[in-house]
Amino acid sequence: MPRRKIPTKAELIQLQKLYKTDEKIAERLGNVTPQLVAYWRRKKNIPKHSFPKFSKQEIKDLWERYGDDHRCGLELGISRAAFYNWRRKYSLKDKPAFLKLEQLELDLGGPSKKTGKRLNYGHQTIVQKIFAERAGLDKVEEGETIEVEPDLAMSHDNAGEVIDKFQELGLNYIWNPNRVVIALDHSSPAESRAVAEAHRNIRDFVKRQNIKYFYDISEGVCHQIVVEKGHILPGQLAMGTDARTTSYGCIDAFAVGITPEEMAAVWARGKVWLKVPPTVKIIINGKMPKGVYARDIILFVIRKLSSSIASYKAVEFYGTTISQMSISERFTMTSLAAELGAKTAMCSFDSITRRYLSGRSKMPYRPAIADKNADYDATYEFNIDHVTPQISMPGGVDNVEDIAGIAGIPVNQVVIGSCTNGRFDDLRVAADILKDKTVHPDVRLLVYPGSRSIYLEALKKGLIRVFIEAGAMVLNPGCGACMSGGKGALAEGERCLATTSRNHRGQMGSPDSEIYLASPAAAAITAVKGVITDPTGHVK
Repeated sequence: MPRRKIPTKAELIQLQKLYKTDEKIAERLGNVTPQLVAYWRRKKNIPKHSFPKFSKQEIKDLWERYGDDHRCGLELGISRAAFYNWRRKYSLKDKPAFLKLEQLELDLGGPSKKTGKRLNYGHQTIVQKIFAERAGLDKVEEGETIEVEPDLAMSHDNAGEVIDKFQELGLNYIWNPNRVVIALDHSSPAESRAVAEAHRNIRDFVKRQNIKYFYDISEGVCHQIVVEKGHILPGQLAMGTDARTTSYGCIDAFAVGITPEEMAAVWARGKVWLKVPPTVKIIINGKMPKGVYARDIILFVIRKLSSSIASYKAVEFYGTTISQMSISERFTMTSLAAELGAKTAMCSFDSITRRYLSGRSKMPYRPAIADKNADYDATYEFNIDHVTPQISMPGGVDNVEDIAGIAGIPVNQVVIGSCTNGRFDDLRVAADILKDKTVHPDVRLLVYPGSRSIYLEALKKGLIRVFIEAGAMVLNPGCGACMSGGKGALAEGERCLATTSRNHRGQMGSPDSEIYLASPAAAAITAVKGVITDPTGHVK
């Protein structure tokens, strides 16, 4: 075995800041004893870490607030065991009755007036509530710049770029491995030697940094994984190196896309400066007509509003239509809200959110609910009782038309999947249309389940069999053709109808190809007919 390289003094000091004790540092480095770490310290004149002293009131306040040693430890920057020891020292042994009451109120999905809950100032939006919580402030104002620590830092295949930028900073250890999620979903499996080497470098970095939440090529789309596995919760703040990070707003979280350079700084410091954005309120009322889905609703809103109406702003969705949507449908709404120029988009916490999260995470959370009289930059209201199926024309998601108005255009390929429409209910809608039918001989139908668990559920419920019998190709979970990651590329002059997130020129291969975007129902019936078809008369 090659001899281990001894960490430099600067590296040991950084490790000590992150992990505190010799035991934890040894565990982090692997195959090293605490005694060896202590020896290295003494040789480099680094004193043993001195734990900060916490008062009984500090420990008591956190314990009554969270009732969980791990979460309390995160707030103080110490381990779960260390916080437990502080509790024992101050004889705080029992689960606080206050927290039990807080959790009972949380189940009801409403705001609380109890001490320790988010305070109601009468004019705060969801974003302001979340920013104030993360910054440890009572309240924040629109336009104010504050420093916050994210609850989640997500990257996908571009984690390689983040790693390069991080290493340029001269650091060897990231701020908090337990808050970092990396998922390989864009080019999975690798379609070239360059991509394979990039994936290898990411895997090596993950092992060195002891990043627990790493999802390799078989797991699915990064955004689906984050929400599905409870890595982000209501009232929390997330950052991701992808524009569709806004998807996490479907469960009442603030989520924003940032660059690899910005993510490298987050990995290094664990802190970032953000300006509190103004918020646009969009109210959607009415019952979705037959053949109309969440995809059609958000495209209708984008069509009515300009693509820059929410530039550098947050969007909050309300109304009877939103309140009846599943988390999957809200996911589609918040994901495509980025096409309004929004930095983030959110649906308010309610009983549907609570039921979805049940069993997905053991961590306590506190939803952020806007005040009744919150101040909004603008408010827009829509009624969708008479909306018809919509479609994005080639060149931009915001170029929206009625499907009925352009029906009859022949296509060469249909893609069902991606983060916007690759969940089980999307696959079920498509399978219901495809059952006992055959894909048109001039069309290639590609199906990408959003995640491995979705794939398994579709397999169990017989949906995969329906796709295969119809003549479709069911591929591995992931982004697939959305990024032309080696599968589903279009040739010059070809047309594709997809449920993916973007249709810019060259998005799926040749810059001379055309991409139309619509709902899974429209995609399924188009695959059967061979031409773009309004799904209204073909859904059950």
